[in-house]
Amino acid sequence: MFGSKRTIAVLFMVVVAVLAGVGTAAGAEPADEHCVVEVIDQLDTGEFVLSDPVCFGTFAEAAWFASSGAVALDSDVTPADLAHLPVIAGVLSTFTLGVHYDGYSGGGSSISVVGSSCSGGYWNTLPAWDNRISSTWNGCYRVKHHDYPAMGGAYRSTVGTGSVHNVPSALDNKAESISYWSS
Repeated sequence: MFGSKRTIAVLFMVVVAVLAGVGTAAGAEPADEHCVVEVIDQLDTGEFVLSDPVCFGTFAEAAWFASSGAVALDSDVTPADLAHLPVIAGVLSTFTLGVHYDGYSGGGSSISVVGSSCSGGYWNTLPAWDNRISSTWNGCYRVKHHDYPAMGGAYRSTVGTGSVHNVPSALDNKAESISYWSS
Protein backbone atom coordinates (compact mmCIF):
# COMPACT_ATOMS: atom_id res chain seq x y z
CA MET A 1 0.00 0.00 0.00
CA PHE A 2 2.82 2.43 0.90
CA GLY A 3 4.47 1.81 -2.49
CA SER A 4 1.31 2.63 -4.42
CA LYS A 5 0.74 5.96 -2.60
CA ARG A 6 4.33 6.88 -3.28
CA THR A 7 3.92 5.96 -6.95
CA ILE A 8 0.75 8.06 -7.19
CA ALA A 9 2.48 11.03 -5.50
CA VAL A 10 5.48 10.81 -7.86
CA LEU A 11 3.18 10.43 -10.86
CA PHE A 12 1.16 13.47 -9.71
CA MET A 13 4.35 15.57 -9.39
CA VAL A 14 5.47 14.53 -12.89
CA VAL A 15 2.08 15.45 -14.39
CA VAL A 16 2.13 18.85 -12.62
CA ALA A 17 5.69 19.50 -13.84
CA VAL A 18 4.78 18.57 -17.42
CA LEU A 19 1.68 20.74 -17.39
CA ALA A 20 3.62 23.65 -15.92
CA GLY A 21 6.22 23.29 -18.66
CA VAL A 22 3.54 23.18 -21.35
CA GLY A 23 1.97 26.36 -19.97
CA THR A 24 5.32 28.14 -20.00
CA ALA A 25 6.20 27.00 -23.50
CA ALA A 26 2.78 27.91 -24.89
CA GLY A 27 2.94 31.42 -23.43
CA ALA A 28 6.55 32.08 -24.42
CA GLU A 29 7.46 34.22 -27.40
CA PRO A 30 8.90 32.14 -30.24
CA ALA A 31 12.60 32.77 -30.84
CA ASP A 32 13.62 34.65 -33.96
CA GLU A 33 14.92 32.49 -36.76
CA HIS A 34 17.21 33.67 -39.55
CA CYS A 35 17.15 31.49 -42.67
CA VAL A 36 19.15 31.49 -45.89
CA VAL A 37 18.08 30.18 -49.30
CA GLU A 38 20.27 30.15 -52.38
CA VAL A 39 19.21 30.58 -56.01
CA ILE A 40 20.31 27.35 -57.69
CA ASP A 41 18.55 27.78 -61.03
CA GLN A 42 16.11 29.99 -62.89
CA LEU A 43 13.17 28.76 -64.96
CA ASP A 44 12.25 30.25 -68.34
CA THR A 45 9.39 32.07 -66.58
CA GLY A 46 11.95 33.95 -64.47
CA GLU A 47 11.10 32.04 -61.29
CA PHE A 48 14.09 31.19 -59.14
CA VAL A 49 14.63 27.63 -58.02
CA LEU A 50 15.84 27.83 -54.42
CA SER A 51 17.76 25.54 -52.13
CA ASP A 52 16.10 24.31 -48.96
CA PRO A 53 16.33 26.93 -46.20
CA VAL A 54 19.16 26.65 -43.67
CA CYS A 55 18.22 28.42 -40.43
CA PHE A 56 20.13 29.93 -37.50
CA GLY A 57 19.41 31.54 -34.15
CA THR A 58 21.13 34.84 -35.02
CA PHE A 59 21.37 37.09 -38.05
CA ALA A 60 25.18 37.04 -37.65
CA GLU A 61 25.25 33.26 -38.15
CA ALA A 62 23.00 33.54 -41.21
CA ALA A 63 25.22 36.27 -42.74
CA TRP A 64 28.34 34.19 -42.10
CA PHE A 65 26.73 31.16 -43.78
CA ALA A 66 25.35 33.19 -46.72
CA SER A 67 28.79 34.69 -47.37
CA SER A 68 30.68 31.40 -47.01
CA GLY A 69 32.48 32.95 -44.05
CA ALA A 70 33.40 36.28 -45.70
CA VAL A 71 31.13 38.31 -43.40
CA ALA A 72 31.75 37.85 -39.68
CA LEU A 73 29.49 39.98 -37.50
CA ASP A 74 29.23 40.24 -33.72
CA SER A 75 26.46 37.95 -32.50
CA ASP A 76 24.39 40.90 -31.29
CA VAL A 77 24.35 42.69 -34.67
CA THR A 78 20.82 42.94 -36.02
CA PRO A 79 19.77 43.40 -39.64
CA ALA A 80 18.79 46.98 -38.83
CA ASP A 81 22.43 47.66 -37.85
CA LEU A 82 23.51 47.17 -41.48
CA ALA A 83 22.61 50.80 -42.23
CA HIS A 84 25.47 51.80 -39.92
CA LEU A 85 27.91 49.29 -41.45
CA PRO A 86 28.20 50.43 -45.10
CA VAL A 87 31.28 48.32 -45.87
CA ILE A 88 29.54 45.16 -44.63
CA ALA A 89 26.34 46.13 -46.44
CA GLY A 90 28.35 46.56 -49.64
CA VAL A 91 29.89 43.12 -49.29
CA LEU A 92 26.51 41.54 -48.54
CA SER A 93 24.95 43.14 -51.62
CA THR A 94 27.45 41.35 -53.88
CA PHE A 95 25.75 38.01 -53.18
CA THR A 96 22.49 38.73 -51.34
CA LEU A 97 19.54 39.80 -53.46
CA GLY A 98 17.48 40.69 -50.41
CA VAL A 99 16.85 39.95 -46.76
CA HIS A 100 13.19 39.88 -45.77
CA TYR A 101 11.90 40.33 -42.20
CA ASP A 102 8.64 39.64 -40.45
CA GLY A 103 9.08 42.78 -38.33
CA TYR A 104 9.39 46.45 -39.15
CA SER A 105 12.77 48.10 -39.78
CA GLY A 106 14.65 44.80 -40.01
CA GLY A 107 13.19 43.30 -36.87
CA GLY A 108 12.12 39.78 -36.06
CA SER A 109 12.89 36.67 -38.07
CA SER A 110 14.49 36.89 -41.51
CA ILE A 111 15.05 35.00 -44.73
CA SER A 112 18.04 35.91 -46.93
CA VAL A 113 17.93 35.18 -50.65
CA VAL A 114 21.44 34.58 -51.99
CA GLY A 115 22.03 34.93 -55.73
CA SER A 116 23.79 36.94 -58.41
CA SER A 117 21.10 38.40 -60.67
CA CYS A 118 19.07 41.55 -60.22
CA SER A 119 17.44 41.19 -63.64
CA GLY A 120 13.82 40.61 -62.65
CA GLY A 121 13.95 37.04 -61.38
CA TYR A 122 11.54 36.16 -58.61
CA TRP A 123 10.66 33.57 -56.01
CA ASN A 124 7.29 32.54 -54.71
CA THR A 125 7.50 32.89 -50.95
CA LEU A 126 7.83 29.67 -49.04
CA PRO A 127 4.65 28.68 -47.17
CA ALA A 128 6.23 29.84 -43.89
CA TRP A 129 6.76 33.31 -45.43
CA ASP A 130 3.46 33.81 -47.30
CA ASN A 131 1.83 37.09 -46.23
CA ARG A 132 4.49 37.66 -43.55
CA ILE A 133 7.10 40.16 -44.85
CA SER A 134 7.07 43.62 -43.23
CA SER A 135 10.51 44.98 -44.17
CA THR A 136 13.33 44.26 -46.61
CA TRP A 137 17.05 44.93 -46.83
CA ASN A 138 17.78 45.56 -50.51
CA GLY A 139 20.77 43.81 -52.05
CA CYS A 140 19.39 44.78 -55.47
CA TYR A 141 18.45 48.39 -56.15
CA ARG A 142 14.72 47.64 -56.41
CA VAL A 143 12.85 44.81 -54.69
CA LYS A 144 9.21 44.35 -55.68
CA HIS A 145 6.76 42.73 -53.25
CA HIS A 146 3.90 41.14 -55.22
CA ASP A 147 0.45 40.36 -53.87
CA TYR A 148 0.22 36.94 -55.58
CA PRO A 149 2.57 34.15 -56.70
CA ALA A 150 4.42 34.49 -60.03
CA MET A 151 4.62 38.31 -59.69
CA GLY A 152 0.83 38.52 -59.90
CA GLY A 153 -1.47 41.22 -58.62
CA ALA A 154 -0.47 44.55 -57.17
CA TYR A 155 3.12 45.23 -56.13
CA ARG A 156 5.03 47.77 -54.09
CA SER A 157 8.77 48.39 -54.25
CA THR A 158 11.49 49.09 -51.78
CA VAL A 159 14.31 51.08 -53.40
CA GLY A 160 17.95 51.65 -52.51
CA THR A 161 20.75 49.12 -52.29
CA GLY A 162 22.20 48.39 -48.87
CA SER A 163 19.43 49.68 -46.63
CA VAL A 164 16.37 48.38 -44.79
CA HIS A 165 12.95 49.62 -45.88
CA ASN A 166 9.51 48.94 -44.49
CA VAL A 167 7.22 47.41 -47.08
CA PRO A 168 4.61 50.00 -48.13
CA SER A 169 1.38 49.42 -46.20
CA ALA A 170 -0.61 48.17 -49.22
CA LEU A 171 1.63 45.06 -49.32
CA ASP A 172 2.75 44.81 -45.69
CA ASN A 173 2.29 41.16 -44.67
CA LYS A 174 0.67 40.42 -48.05
CA ALA A 175 3.51 39.45 -50.42
CA GLU A 176 3.42 35.99 -51.98
CA SER A 177 6.25 36.58 -54.46
CA ILE A 178 9.32 38.84 -54.54
CA SER A 179 11.29 40.04 -57.58
CA TYR A 180 14.72 41.69 -57.77
CA TRP A 181 15.70 44.52 -60.15
CA SER A 182 18.80 46.58 -60.91
CA SER A 183 16.78 49.74 -61.66
